[in-house]
Amino acid sequence: MLQVERQAGNFEKEIVTTGLALPVNPKRIRRLTKPEEKTWMQWLDLKQENIKAAFWLLYGSGARVGEVTKLTKADITKQNGSIYITITGAKWGSDRRVPITHKKAAEIVWSYVQSQSISSEPIFKLKKRTLQNYAHQFYQETGINFKCHLLRHMYASRLLEQGVPMHTIQYLLGHKTVGMTIHYTQAAVVDLSAVTPKIN
Repeated sequence: MLQVERQAGNFEKEIVTTGLALPVNPKRIRRLTKPEEKTWMQWLDLKQENIKAAFWLLYGSGARVGEVTKLTKADITKQNGSIYITITGAKWGSDRRVPITHKKAAEIVWSYVQSQSISSEPIFKLKKRTLQNYAHQFYQETGINFKCHLLRHMYASRLLEQGVPMHTIQYLLGHKTVGMTIHYTQAAVVDLSAVTPKIN
């Protein structure tokens, strides 16, 4: 609340109450439709290998753009046929080791990793801003509303649709609270048939 006090000398002093919490309605995220997703994948197929692999990793792991661009070859490993990424120095101390949960994404990323020599340098040789610029380029070329961060929302929604528990999704995304994860899964298509009664 803003209060105005009349002071000696005929001027006003504004006092702002601290600790004021205003309700915020977060914008609802719209995921890509199946045709839009197909268009994105076809567009991505024409890009050079490091860009293609980095975007597929975003799609298949839900990692943040900044997390993906920092990965080295040693951070991407194969265990029992599955591909894992080890994320360190993450936001809110959310360091974690997570699998790539989409098969094509895992195949593309692992193929790219195998083609690279061992180095302590970032494996994709890309900056965060570069990937964001490519995402904007896709939007300009197709008119499809797209940002890198949208892939993180789509990843969370897909997992929820597959029945993955919310706390597991929270860990995979590196979220501090389940409330954040709920926001990220809002684009999930939920099957309500199990709780919908049938009548004659």
